[in-house]
Amino acid sequence: MSPSEQPKAKIEVKNLTKKFGDLLVLDHINFNIQKGEMVAIVGPTGCGKTTFLNCMSKLTDTTEGDIFIDGAPADPVKHNLAFVFQEPTALPWRTVAENVVYGMEVKGVPEKERKERLDTILNLVGLKDTADLYPNQVSASMMQRIAVARAFAVNPDLLLMDEPYGQLDVKLRFYLEDELVKLWQTLNSTVLFITHNIEEAVYVADRILVLTPKPTKVRAEVIVDLPRPRDFLDPKFVEIRRQVTELIRWW
Repeated sequence: MSPSEQPKAKIEVKNLTKKFGDLLVLDHINFNIQKGEMVAIVGPTGCGKTTFLNCMSKLTDTTEGDIFIDGAPADPVKHNLAFVFQEPTALPWRTVAENVVYGMEVKGVPEKERKERLDTILNLVGLKDTADLYPNQVSASMMQRIAVARAFAVNPDLLLMDEPYGQLDVKLRFYLEDELVKLWQTLNSTVLFITHNIEEAVYVADRILVLTPKPTKVRAEVIVDLPRPRDFLDPKFVEIRRQVTELIRWW
């Protein structure tokens, strides 16, 4: 495919730069994300991943550069920017179903469409049987499912996920990663997934962007051209994991 035939990116990050006083944290970061793509971000501890996410979600103003969605500057009023945090964020006074539907209520989704989306999402993430329970009545993994389901339910232009399974044990992580991939594939969402777990990045992502230490730039892009579901023991999987590990380890 020639450059002129390349599909236009859903998300364009151009010269994203963030300073706090004289401290340069993000240094002219550039990359694109295609519609329906899952891109993982990895990097060394303290490289500015949280600042990067805050800028991407427009929670923090950038010093230079901008994020474009469908060619227009990202605007939380105009665009659906959904965020899944590392810590559970369910509202304790609302049931599981009421938590999942909350984002759609805020976005003004019509009631009929809300109910249809809610039923679909609850079934996809296995929360149908617990829909009427409250957050203090469900497990930690279900709390994260609530957050993920609520984010996907608004049909976001861009879904930002900040190590959503970082607090869970290995067995639960494997299960929820499979669930995440199924949800993403079914809904054709565009996802930026932040993780410090390289194996997790290789397992879920189409591409992995490796960040440098501060001042943070994109050091490398690694294409994860593996069939799904992925096998952790596949020699190609192991090789990609090694490649990303070396990019982070040696500076």
